[in-house]
Amino acid sequence: MPATRRSDTAMRVSVVVRAVETDLRREWTVAEMAAVLGVSDGQLRRLVAEGVGATPRHLLCNVRLQAAARLLEDPAIRIKEVRARVGIADASHFCRDFHDRYGMSPSEYRLSCQLHTDEMTAKQTVQVMPDADDERLGQQMPDPAD
Repeated sequence: MPATRRSDTAMRVSVVVRAVETDLRREWTVAEMAAVLGVSDGQLRRLVAEGVGATPRHLLCNVRLQAAARLLEDPAIRIKEVRARVGIADASHFCRDFHDRYGMSPSEYRLSCQLHTDEMTAKQTVQVMPDADDERLGQQMPDPAD
């Protein structure tokens, strides 16, 4: 596929992604996603396959899971609320799909994000204070031959 066609396809798929991201709770159908671009269902399937190598349903699922991952970084938002915000009603499907995508459950992901945040915070707040030996290292030592 020529580069200009690839970029056009990617741009068109990104329009659908942005539409889905703005209304994650909506129960999107392939026809509704196709209508965003003014194309047929089959044309959308072709564009998504060429653009990202997936079906429109997989694209929708991936967009929702990416949004869920971002929301899970905030420990104040309950996992049930995360599911609702991204439009996934079934808890078992959410957990299974999330695990398939990220290699861990939503709660494990949240914990790993929290641990990473704690590590970064600790690294930023630790200040190394030079001790007397460190200060002497910066000074020129006298030559014993003098």
